[in-house]
Amino acid sequence: MGARKILVTGSLVTAALFALSSEAQARPTIKNPNDHPEYRAELEPHANFIFWHGTYGNKYGRYNGVGDAEFGGGFRATIEVADPAFIPKINNTVGVTFGIDFTNCRYCYGRYGYSVWNPVGVQWNFFFTDKFSAFGELGFMLRSAGFYAHADADFFAAIGGRYHFTDKVALTFRIGQPFVSVGVSFFVGS
Repeated sequence: MGARKILVTGSLVTAALFALSSEAQARPTIKNPNDHPEYRAELEPHANFIFWHGTYGNKYGRYNGVGDAEFGGGFRATIEVADPAFIPKINNTVGVTFGIDFTNCRYCYGRYGYSVWNPVGVQWNFFFTDKFSAFGELGFMLRSAGFYAHADADFFAAIGGRYHFTDKVALTFRIGQPFVSVGVSFFVGS
């Protein structure tokens, strides 16, 4: 199955979950600052998929374009630092996000079978309704073949959305460079 088919299928499944929700009527909250679940941190275990690659400084040039998909898992934590954030008249927060991810790797400098990724960046959250929030992320990540052998720093950027089952649990979907990820977010602290 090609990367495009996987992305389309994943998007359709996510849209179907939103549409088939038992509470189809979500209450708008974007114009009400602080009208979101109260939390200090978001903890997110997730599955990762990498469908496209840059050259990533690999002198062998094996990471180019679509193909050689990688799969794995990881954990992300986001600590809230501003609420409301950059636009005080809408329902938004900003947090520092960081974590660790592992993926299988076919061409990891010839001898390692996995990659380790450590993202650190800024996450800007928008709470549109009591059931749906979206975010954008921007930062850098340390990428290494094996356990911190041949480490390089890379840029990352992503957009994503969350379907909130309760005030403390949400289904999270992220698409960006380099990951597509699906996980469950737990909002803790208050």
